[in-house]
Amino acid sequence: MKFREIALPKVIEIQRIPRAFLNESNQEGGKNTHLEHLEDLIFNKGHKGAKESIDYLYSVYEMLKGHSQGKTKMTRKWDGAPAIFAGINPENGKFFVGTKSVFNTEPKINYTPADVDRNHGHAEGLASKLKVALKLLKPLNWNGKVVQGDFLWTKEDLTGNTIDGESYVMFTPNTLTYAAPINSDLGNRIANAPMGVVWHTEYTGGPTLQDMSANFGFDHKQLGLSNKVWQTDAGMPDVAGTATLTQAESDAVYKAIAEADNYWASLNPSVFNWVSGPDGKDFKVRLKKHVNDRVRAGSFGDPQKFAKEFLQDYLAYLQGKADKLKTEKGKERYVQKQVEIAKYIKEHAKDIGSTYDLYTKVIQAKLMLIRKLETLTDLNVFAQDGADFVVTGDEGFVAVDHMGSGIKLVDRLEFSRLNFGSGKPGGK
Repeated sequence: MKFREIALPKVIEIQRIPRAFLNESNQEGGKNTHLEHLEDLIFNKGHKGAKESIDYLYSVYEMLKGHSQGKTKMTRKWDGAPAIFAGINPENGKFFVGTKSVFNTEPKINYTPADVDRNHGHAEGLASKLKVALKLLKPLNWNGKVVQGDFLWTKEDLTGNTIDGESYVMFTPNTLTYAAPINSDLGNRIANAPMGVVWHTEYTGGPTLQDMSANFGFDHKQLGLSNKVWQTDAGMPDVAGTATLTQAESDAVYKAIAEADNYWASLNPSVFNWVSGPDGKDFKVRLKKHVNDRVRAGSFGDPQKFAKEFLQDYLAYLQGKADKLKTEKGKERYVQKQVEIAKYIKEHAKDIGSTYDLYTKVIQAKLMLIRKLETLTDLNVFAQDGADFVVTGDEGFVAVDHMGSGIKLVDRLEFSRLNFGSGKPGGK
């Protein structure tokens, strides 16, 4: 195989950022919004997005080889919940705790247990956790800071179990279960702390909370130590030297990325034009939903059949919409829509297949990188299957480029499939 020379971005940071980061988040307007999967850059931005996804892969690969340019920071993508905000309100200098609703037009800010009851009393579990946080976090060294993180546990959430003959202390804040050997230093500290939290984002600016902007990354040591709170942050050591690829791993990963890159280079840029769709946003919504349905089924499927299956799914969706209408005129609109969509997808079937073929190649390379990154974890991670605990991987990672844009690197067939349909603790 002939490999092309490529130019790598100057700086890439790989972050493991908690899922309760405002529902998979990025920065938009100074607050946190939605983070996309790496491979979905192809659907979002076509030819350009496909190249961006491949360049992300090359950058992570270079970092794992120990050749990252600039400072590389690793942070863990914790499966924690609910989200918590805490710190000093710049408007009055008072300590507070809350959820993302602290940024509402009419903010719900909690200075006292009575405030928690008034703002969150409808969600008993959330209110209970916020009261614990209010009491235990206040003595920390806040020094004007406002920080976002995720609950990991309060005392009643900790459990014990024996797996393969070893006793663990465990907590399950959301979908995944984290465990540490009870006789280890880490396990002992977890077992004796009334509260656990992971911090990941600091807010700066003002003069009000609503005016503050999010900044990825926060060192929990700034808050000092407390035997009442087990706290950590998303930070991990520089990967160079701790998860460096072996020569065999390096060859395999590079081959997978280069295969995607060469395939991208072989495609005419016009191949990707179909992703804009005949009806803009709704087309992409249906496209991503179709992929997510495949995740639920446990397979991304055959690229050559993707266009046909996507068309069938889209037509069934439109038919369902039509069936809910009472007037013939209303139904006719959806009949015409079906004709339009069928024509569009059939006309672009070859390009859709080629694009999805690249999509799966990017995923294959991504999974190889994820497997290596997962070796950095210091806690055992399990998914519960009835009464059994099955070893699984972490929730995933987020790659952040030098412009601050974040992209998720997640094993969707492993984690996202587990997560579909799972509830989260309240966050309102």
